[in-house]
Amino acid sequence: MTDIEYELVRSKRKTVAIEIKPDGTVVVRAPRLMSKRFIDSFIAEKQNWIETHREQILKRRAEVGTVEPISESEKKALAKQAKSIMPDRIARYAREIGVTYGRVSYRFQRGRWGSCSSKGNLNFNCMLMLTNDEIIDYVIVHELCHRLEMNHSAVFWKHVEQILPDYRERRKWLKENGGPILARLDATAPGEEKTYYTYMVRCNDDSLYVGYTPDLKKRLRAHNNGTGAKYTKYRRPVELVYYEEFNEKRQAQSREVLLKQLSHKQKEKLILDFRKPTDF
Repeated sequence: MTDIEYELVRSKRKTVAIEIKPDGTVVVRAPRLMSKRFIDSFIAEKQNWIETHREQILKRRAEVGTVEPISESEKKALAKQAKSIMPDRIARYAREIGVTYGRVSYRFQRGRWGSCSSKGNLNFNCMLMLTNDEIIDYVIVHELCHRLEMNHSAVFWKHVEQILPDYRERRKWLKENGGPILARLDATAPGEEKTYYTYMVRCNDDSLYVGYTPDLKKRLRAHNNGTGAKYTKYRRPVELVYYEEFNEKRQAQSREVLLKQLSHKQKEKLILDFRKPTDF
């Protein structure tokens, strides 16, 4: 038995999956014929993981409610600053480490400060500009060291330490202070509410495509000009036939997953019962 309360969703899937919603609710997705005893045993085994991640999610949600939202003008300024100061630093540390790299991108991301692809392409979060030089250098060195080790093994951290002997302090600072900085991307101004949409469009071959977006009008235009998704690119034009509105991105994403698991017949039933206007 498990002490964790959870919502059970059965489907045709073959494996068990755990989802923690923004409000801390635990959702377990399991095969239709899997026994409740096995599911309870699985949840009990993952209890520490669930409690740790639920605490992180609730903490982040609380941070979102207490931080100042970032404006579009601030975003433009941070992106400009990142593109101005980071290229020279990246090149300098790459020479010091003895590695090469490919394309460098600067984005606003809610879940990571940087990344390095297997092809050597680098990505950095523009929100780094709200930290300090030591943290910026740490993230740069971290990602460049992935050109030597595409993992976080002891060997990888040894490479990092050779360049930044105090990397542990920098890493600790980022863990303790980075959350509120990234939370500014999710925060909304007083009186402002964000809306996210989970939607379905009917393609010209009568198939149904499910997606989510914060801007439904823009997304529909993208589908119809061929840039919305690979699936709809050759099935244009598309018609909006169903959508739901949510205040949180994760809610829309979760609903998207559920809708994609429905059969075509079940989706058509939802569309038939749909009563909202579709003139976006």
